[in-house]
Amino acid sequence: MTPTKTRLAAELRKIATQYKTDRSAQYEALAVRAEAGEFDDYSDVHICGPTALHFELRAMGALKFAARVAAGEFDATSEESEEWARKQTDPQIIAIMEAMGIAPDRSADQ
Repeated sequence: MTPTKTRLAAELRKIATQYKTDRSAQYEALAVRAEAGEFDDYSDVHICGPTALHFELRAMGALKFAARVAAGEFDATSEESEEWARKQTDPQIIAIMEAMGIAPDRSADQ
C-alpha cells in the first residue's frame, strides 16, 4: 500500500506539472513538505497535518485541492493509524486509547 504522504505528494506534483500555473512552484514546495510527512495525521510538526495543509492551500487560492483535503481524501489509513498506535509507549497515551476503545489490537503480539 502506498503511504498517504506519498499519494499526497504525487497529487500535488500532478497539479504542479499538469496545469503549469503561477502556483506550480507553490504546489511543488507543498509536495516536498508532504513527502517528508509534514502533513500526516500523526506528524509531530502540526497538531493536525491535514488542517494545516488545508489552511495553506486556501491561502494560496487552491480551493479545489483544499476541498479534497477537507473531504478526507488524504487522511491516514486505518493501517497507518494502527502503526502509529502500536508505536506509542507513553502510559498516559495508552490509557487514553484504551479508555476510548481505540487501542491497537495486541492479541497477536508475542
